[in-house]
Amino acid sequence: MPRIRTAGVIATISLLALTLSGCSVVSAFEPHVEAEIFDTAKDMKAAGTSAFGSPGFVPDDATIIRVDYDRQNGSAIMTYTSPTLLKPGVCKDKVPVPKPAIQDSWWPVDGLPAEAFGCPGGWSAFAIGAQVWAAKAATK
Repeated sequence: MPRIRTAGVIATISLLALTLSGCSVVSAFEPHVEAEIFDTAKDMKAAGTSAFGSPGFVPDDATIIRVDYDRQNGSAIMTYTSPTLLKPGVCKDKVPVPKPAIQDSWWPVDGLPAEAFGCPGGWSAFAIGAQVWAAKAATK
């Protein structure tokens, strides 16, 4: 009989501990990286970009724009297709190719250029063919 009582006490204490810490358990599994896909630059601008910062370097002819962004620290990655690549005159400085904090299966791992362009809002962008990738470092 003592073993059954001990097992019951352990189970009750475990359940109570799990219940009391439930908020922290749930928040540990709550995803804070979100993804968006826009068909065109016009669609992206209409939807608003406040969640991941203003990508003013994206040209008007950009299509299939994918963005992953972290709601907690402000980091983001983006890719799109465009014959223009970057909006003219917006990204001027050469910077190292970004190593983003966020990873996704569409982010390139091979064939990266030697340099990227530094763009407003903390973005770094580079192109491979007609595809552009950009990353924004954490801001929080």
